[in-house]
Amino acid sequence: MNKLKIKVVNQLKDNYSYIIYKTDNSFATIVDPAESQSHINVLKQKNLILEKILITHHHDDHISGIDGLIKIFPNTKIYSPNKLHSFSSKLIKEGNIIRTSINEFVVLETPGHTLDHIILYDSKNKILFSGDTLFRLGCGRVFEGTYDQMYYSLKKINSLDDNTTVYCGHEYTITNLNFLESLLNDNDDLISLRRKIESEIKQLKRSIPFNLGSEKQINPFLNQNSDLAIQLKEKHKFSNIELFTFLRDQKNQF
Repeated sequence: MNKLKIKVVNQLKDNYSYIIYKTDNSFATIVDPAESQSHINVLKQKNLILEKILITHHHDDHISGIDGLIKIFPNTKIYSPNKLHSFSSKLIKEGNIIRTSINEFVVLETPGHTLDHIILYDSKNKILFSGDTLFRLGCGRVFEGTYDQMYYSLKKINSLDDNTTVYCGHEYTITNLNFLESLLNDNDDLISLRRKIESEIKQLKRSIPFNLGSEKQINPFLNQNSDLAIQLKEKHKFSNIELFTFLRDQKNQF
């Protein structure tokens, strides 16, 4: 059986976009294109036709590549949680199913980073495109929503299958790790994790994708019952939501 393939495309300073395809199918889907030419190069190299563009939220660094892509692939359909100026897009919301030629995604609303933010989950292939809601060892900054909204959006992600592979919108892992180390000095778990992540970056030049089950065990933003979260709650006598608020406030200033 021909497996789903995901090409990680580096964009701008630290953005990631993704091309989803199969080698026995001529159609591809792109998630959150910040630039166009790098995607066009890959699509032409692999003789792929761009079928769909999926957008997690309206920030420019996740949509700026659309214009250049649809000039080359004018029949491409765009799916977005919010109306995009200059583009005709199909609006998507909680529970919608997006079917491509090679897979399907369920849309999950995750307000917080923006009010319109969604994530895309393929339960069959166990892949998640988390946009700017969940990062490895962190979460997105809360720009438009509230901390409560982001907290519950992350709880929604925390309920997904542990075997899920997560593809996020930015390379923030080392910064997030530095932040956690500033809160928990000489933590054995973090020391071990740094070795692992630095090895990954040396080999792959990036720290994504990552396993959701492993992330639940370590990321205190995602899971307030993770090992690090429990240590922080005991140290500061926080409830779960108090811990999340504290972490997000401290990270904003880091």
